[in-house]
Amino acid sequence: MSRPRSFAKSRGGATLIAIGLIALTVAAVGLSVAALRQGRGPGDVDATVGPAPTFTYTVRTPTATATPTASASPTPAGAPGAAERFLSVGADAMWRATAGACGGAAPVVERSGDNGATWQSVTPTAKGAVQVLSLTSFGGRNATAVAALGANCTLNTLRTYTDGRFWEPYPDIFAADTYVLPGERAVIVDGARIAAPCATPWGLRSAGSTTAIVCDDTAYRLDGQNWTRLAPAARAVAVTAGTVYIAQTDAACTGIRITAHSSDAAEASDLGCTTLDAADASGPLALDASSSASGTVLSLWAGSRLIDIAG
Repeated sequence: MSRPRSFAKSRGGATLIAIGLIALTVAAVGLSVAALRQGRGPGDVDATVGPAPTFTYTVRTPTATATPTASASPTPAGAPGAAERFLSVGADAMWRATAGACGGAAPVVERSGDNGATWQSVTPTAKGAVQVLSLTSFGGRNATAVAALGANCTLNTLRTYTDGRFWEPYPDIFAADTYVLPGERAVIVDGARIAAPCATPWGLRSAGSTTAIVCDDTAYRLDGQNWTRLAPAARAVAVTAGTVYIAQTDAACTGIRITAHSSDAAEASDLGCTTLDAADASGPLALDASSSASGTVLSLWAGSRLIDIAG
């Protein structure tokens, strides 16, 4: 006769097996968590790597330090055309541009918010800019530019109040703006057309009642409707109210000499020679005059450098 099976003994064995499985599972989970914690440092949490920002870099130095090549003083090469440069320094931002040309090289407008250490391209291509005719900072960090727009190269004034991110046309401001008329022997000063002293004027700068220009490598100041010759071998001009500053070549200067021509002074003031190598001295230049607590500060853009010069 068969003996009845003991269910109590079977249930006890099953219970022990279940407890063992649970313990093994808990241990495995603990080990997995520990492994994850060891392989995942705090810097890895939700870490994403974005693309590196792109900038155009230049060096801003208080004095010229380049070693000049042994050569004669560079000879002015006439109007720079599409390579013409613009520079305007505001209290909180700096702006610079190369002109470009309708149907030719594209213009480039750049902005710096760190005193020229880095530059970001802010060219108003969305507005169809194909040539820059003027560039001026205002309000500390804003900028205004006269530009040729679209396939027809229609002239208009563009302004930005968003650090160059967006530009908008201002035809009412354009009607009273100042710029060189492309391809003509004339300039527009405060909305009025004035004949230029040569066939290809460039480098027009204006502040208050003071206006200057470069024509056939000579700097001129506008007096009424007439142009007064100031200096030969001019490479760039900048103006403040009552004074024209000229960057010019000089046989006694290996680089660029800066002179100041005040409307109430009989002779120019020599601000010294800025040493440059031959390539930078003979290439396109831009000069800007801005005010600071210590007086007028001149900024010269030569080659890839910005050089501060006491005014």
